[in-house]
Amino acid sequence: MTMIQGFKMAFFLWHGLDLQGSRISGAFQFPNRIEARRKLLSRGIFHIHLHKIPHYQLKSPVPLKELVTILLQLERLQKSGFPLNQSLQLIISETKNHRLAYAVCKIRQDLEKGLSLSQAWLAQPGLPEMVGLLIGVFESSGRITEGLRHLLKFFEGELQLRNEQIKLIYYPIVIGMLFLLLGSGLLIFVIPMYKSLYHRLGPELFWLTRLLVKLSDSVLNKPLLWSTSLLLTGAAIVLLFRNFGWEKIRSWIPGFGGLDSLSRMLLYSRSMELQLKSGVLLNDALFQAEKLFSGSQQNKLKRVRKEIASGVSISEAFNNCSGFPDSALKHLSLVQSVEDLRIGFERNVKFFEESLAHNMSKLNAMLEPLLMIFLAILVLAFLLALYMPLFQLGEWV
Repeated sequence: MTMIQGFKMAFFLWHGLDLQGSRISGAFQFPNRIEARRKLLSRGIFHIHLHKIPHYQLKSPVPLKELVTILLQLERLQKSGFPLNQSLQLIISETKNHRLAYAVCKIRQDLEKGLSLSQAWLAQPGLPEMVGLLIGVFESSGRITEGLRHLLKFFEGELQLRNEQIKLIYYPIVIGMLFLLLGSGLLIFVIPMYKSLYHRLGPELFWLTRLLVKLSDSVLNKPLLWSTSLLLTGAAIVLLFRNFGWEKIRSWIPGFGGLDSLSRMLLYSRSMELQLKSGVLLNDALFQAEKLFSGSQQNKLKRVRKEIASGVSISEAFNNCSGFPDSALKHLSLVQSVEDLRIGFERNVKFFEESLAHNMSKLNAMLEPLLMIFLAILVLAFLLALYMPLFQLGEWV
């Protein structure tokens, strides 16, 4: 990183008022806040608000929901006839995510230096490269507003798809939290109330009740150990989500792996359809779309791209390497040109949408009864643990 006076450069987003009282924003690098504030004051900027952006955040991908919000605002402002610089300034002032506002601010500053919107977008590492590539195509054809609408539709579809899958997991999470709360209340408050009664039965105490009594004693006698364990578990879950992301973790859940694969194939098909419709070169479109996958499936699609580049026909390359289901490959089997390929992926979009909707409804229909059975078993276990000792004492009487 650049060094000035022996200090590492820090990244700052700033907001302030100029001498005319207009609100302005900017992004720059300075060694520290004092130097940054001094520089802004020398430029006649007052009421300064500085936000330091950690370096690691600059390269982290922008959250999908916030990307959709930015594209929505930009598309509407461009449709209304606002100048691009003014549109970006309005977006910066309304964006609460400082890291994203910094990226948009850098785009605006690059535009002022003479760069195109696509060049300025591609210069920001945390923003999707595919968006910058497509904006470049739309700029060259003079259809930037129409292009932004297509991009917005694509990412809104991706966001809706993700939200629908998250909803499927809400129910199990709520049931799990409810069980955790009830179980904690049972161990901390209920079991200790009947402990003297349970001790009368001695070794004849019902095995499940004995297990709960031991667990209750452990929780009450070692609260620090259990609290630490809960905190460490929570920290581990946060680190897991931060390192792998929701999409990766979702694919590990039984029943959701297939949904994840289908949803990525749907997004791949939508991406290819959009890029080819917009005039992106086939090799560039394949390169951008394969980033929607990871691991072995991404490697398969890389082989597809390399085979097409080496002269293998489009249909043969997808049939040999893509790993797509036969029902999807049949739409690509007669492809002879890029236009045919676009139509093939358009059909695949419909196929994957129907398949995904069917599988999600099937999984949802299966989850509810399974969770009810699981909950009934847990309730039965608690009731047996609480009341079996009473029945045993009744036999003694």
